[in-house]
Amino acid sequence: MIAPLLLMAAVFEGPEAAPALEAVKRCDRGAMQALTKAEPHRRSQFAAAAYAEQQSIARDRADLLARQAKATVPADQAAIAASLAALDARQRQLEDARAVEISWRALVDELRTDFLANCMQGK
Repeated sequence: MIAPLLLMAAVFEGPEAAPALEAVKRCDRGAMQALTKAEPHRRSQFAAAAYAEQQSIARDRADLLARQAKATVPADQAAIAASLAALDARQRQLEDARAVEISWRALVDELRTDFLANCMQGK
């Protein structure tokens, strides 16, 4: 499961805020239009990646818990416990990604408001 995590890492980092902040500072209409047009697709890509990761975590956790219930050898129990701890770390990483996504969406909303209030006078 590590390869999909590496592929999703960029999705979970979130967009870089500096270009959007600069677009509002310069009242760059083209950059704001591009951001506004791209944002729904970016959001759907994030949602799809987060859903896939959550589904994978849930499936892996269910499998490990079923194996844990049957494990009688201490070494097997320890390996399962370590795998469950790794799943918990994945879950926390996903929760962090969701928090970053929520923060990004709030920033975009505020930037749009700022742009409309301060850059669109008389247009």
